[in-house]
Amino acid sequence: MGAAVGQKGAFNDINMTPLIDIVLVVLIIMMVNIPIQIEEMSLKLPSPNPPPQPVSEEHPDQLVIAMYEDGRVALNRAVSSEQNMLYEMTRRLRSMGKKDVFIDAASTIPYGKVVDMVDLARNAGAANVGLAKMKPEGPLPPTSVTEGSGMPRGIFIGSPLVRGEMTEKRADDAIQPLKAALTQCFLTSLSGHPGLTGSHTVYLEVGPNGEIGSETVTYLKAPYVEKDEVGDAALKDCVEQTMKAIKFPELGEGNTAWVRYPLLYSPG
Repeated sequence: MGAAVGQKGAFNDINMTPLIDIVLVVLIIMMVNIPIQIEEMSLKLPSPNPPPQPVSEEHPDQLVIAMYEDGRVALNRAVSSEQNMLYEMTRRLRSMGKKDVFIDAASTIPYGKVVDMVDLARNAGAANVGLAKMKPEGPLPPTSVTEGSGMPRGIFIGSPLVRGEMTEKRADDAIQPLKAALTQCFLTSLSGHPGLTGSHTVYLEVGPNGEIGSETVTYLKAPYVEKDEVGDAALKDCVEQTMKAIKFPELGEGNTAWVRYPLLYSPG
């Protein structure tokens, strides 16, 4: 305490100035005595002269459709017809983990034709279809030509496309017992129309107990040919009737799924 100037008696305010000065001096001393710590981080920089990497133009586990200015199309640089390309893609996609297809088109190709090729890849069972970056020089030139359809006489079932509580293997296991009946549908139509060829995409929905659309399960769609690239009404009807006999395992309460099956036909 101290006395106020010009007044009698004492006052109760504490003079904080000396205390603040002491705190500042102590703070400065502490700052000076703290060692400077440098955090070190290891960093590996690339060599300024990296060794050349081998460039491979062939990717056996990747499917690339090339569309050239002169109208030719090629799968992995092998020129072929669209029918043969459909079969080759369908066959190869069955054994591929990632079912991706890329389209590399010349800059002069009409957009509509590129869309048609996207649909072709989808029909073959591609889960994803991507467009390669357009290059001024166009796609890589072809290295070979594939003659004929390449597919033997009969029917070929491609990789199922599935959504919901269904795996590709379970969907494939379900349709395989029907292959003989589906083949007979095609051979019957083929006998009246030699040279009949093309493809179907069959769509169906699966309920919690493995049931599919029927007269008693009205909330599920019955199997039907979603895309018809054959144009034979009798074959289409036979396929739809045959697919009604398909059997799926139970999916569990409240679970559903849909499946698309690509079916290819060849007269051999």
